[in-house]
Amino acid sequence: MTKYNGLNYESRENCFEKCSHVKSTFLYGDPEAVPEPRLTLLVPTYKRVNMLKQALESAITQYHCDFMWDILVLDNEPYDGKPNETEKLIRKLDNKRILYYRNSENIRPGDNFNRGFLLARGEYVMMLHDDDFLVANTVQNMGRLITAYSGEGMKPLGAVCATYIQFEYDAEHDLVKADIPGMNAYLCNQPLDYSVYCLTNSNVQITGHIGGSVPSNGSTFNRKAVIDAGGFNEDFGISGDLILLYNIERDYAVYQTRVPLGFYRWGANSMIKPESTRRVIKDGNDFREYVYSKKPFIGMLFRKCHYKHFTSDVVNEKNNVSKIKVSISDFDDIYSKRPNKLWYLFYRVVISRIYALHKKHQTKKLARKALKRMENEQ
Repeated sequence: MTKYNGLNYESRENCFEKCSHVKSTFLYGDPEAVPEPRLTLLVPTYKRVNMLKQALESAITQYHCDFMWDILVLDNEPYDGKPNETEKLIRKLDNKRILYYRNSENIRPGDNFNRGFLLARGEYVMMLHDDDFLVANTVQNMGRLITAYSGEGMKPLGAVCATYIQFEYDAEHDLVKADIPGMNAYLCNQPLDYSVYCLTNSNVQITGHIGGSVPSNGSTFNRKAVIDAGGFNEDFGISGDLILLYNIERDYAVYQTRVPLGFYRWGANSMIKPESTRRVIKDGNDFREYVYSKKPFIGMLFRKCHYKHFTSDVVNEKNNVSKIKVSISDFDDIYSKRPNKLWYLFYRVVISRIYALHKKHQTKKLARKALKRMENEQ
């Protein structure tokens, strides 16, 4: 067997130090407006003032919460001492809950996230990318989920990933191709579903997927858990955010909501680029090879199945939202082998379904305990 010579994805490298030379200047807001926030909504941004305005409007119009929370906007446009369009927007919104910082130089997205976690004052940090929206009761519901999945006898809560609704955006005509207000109203009228999918390291070993979702539109992290894990590592590639979840899972509980908490804009972000699809497939393959180096038997059994399953999912998602169609064979230079048809059928029909049933049972059990815990809180 070939010795693994790739990245150590569990190195716990301190990624916060990579930009310690960068200064983040505080330019607007009043920390005393929200003196001790339980949660900070982190909005990293860079030269997208029109979309940022929509993102922030979805934040400042959130339903009432029974806990304190603030908003941190971290601008990655280098500060030159003069107000830019983003600062002008923040001042126009005139909401002291918003704390606005601007970096002294442009840094990589993951490094900007890390700086935001250092600046955040809340025990929990909810993320909202500047091109996405929150459902109007997201902060309220996340607070309830945090309470429901925290407590004595439980593994410390590390993160709650937010499921989202993906909508198409025509950047050329600045057109949102979805009824956001209608979907927002519908979701807010539904009772909170306390059912969550528990993410563990075994998820990638069985399914080939790390699990979780992009750190945006409501995904919320225990600030200490992120710092303990070393933060977002840009050197891990386009899936570095999901690898962070994998590392948090060693010491903390990580969950994925079953109902949407936000809206993900497809058409304005980097994921629409053809090279992004290749990077997702390549990075996923590289990470699984690391997992197989730790679990050789898993690699012997599932390597080919994992590649086909993972790559097919990425290809299908890309083709559903893009006019430029791709196929799995377009990425044979990454990994060209295919599983035996009968073995792949057994993997999908038997092994994957057994694991899905196990996770379904686990989800129901967790939800029952969560509801009981909430009843005791009242």
